Amino acid sequence: MINRNKKLKEYLTNEEYENVIQNATQFSDMSLPVWHLEITGKCLSELSNFDLIRCIRQDVFTDLATFEIIERIDEQNTPFYADIDSMELMEKLSSVSSGMLSVYKSKLDRMIKNVEKNNLIDLANVWMFDEQKETYQGYINIIKNKIH
Repeated sequence: MINRNKKLKEYLTNEEYENVIQNATQFSDMSLPVWHLEITGKCLSELSNFDLIRCIRQDVFTDLATFEIIERIDEQNTPFYADIDSMELMEKLSSVSSGMLSVYKSKLDRMIKNVEKNNLIDLANVWMFDEQKETYQGYINIIKNKIH
């Protein structure tokens, strides 16, 4: 089990952390290296949904970000807890390797079963158009295929 209250820098070797610091110092005028350094001082529970999405997009702390997204969905018992970010969270989750997703198979199965059994995608009329619902269902199908 991953400790959600452990600072991300604690998951890095000393050499990796030094590289993050050097990149942020050397490229202080660029947002990505500065952001990378900033998040290393945070724990998973402190990261925003955008940070989690960006971790997967930038391929940094991907395993930790995957874990945290799944934990947040599981805690809220719905993949739609994040409203606006829900679509991108699910997109990024579906882009993660099947090996990494398989680690969380039971939670993902439970999440998908909840979505399908309770027709949660159809109930998302308030903030999802039909095309977005189809896209979202596509992400669910990708995740299902990766874990089965």
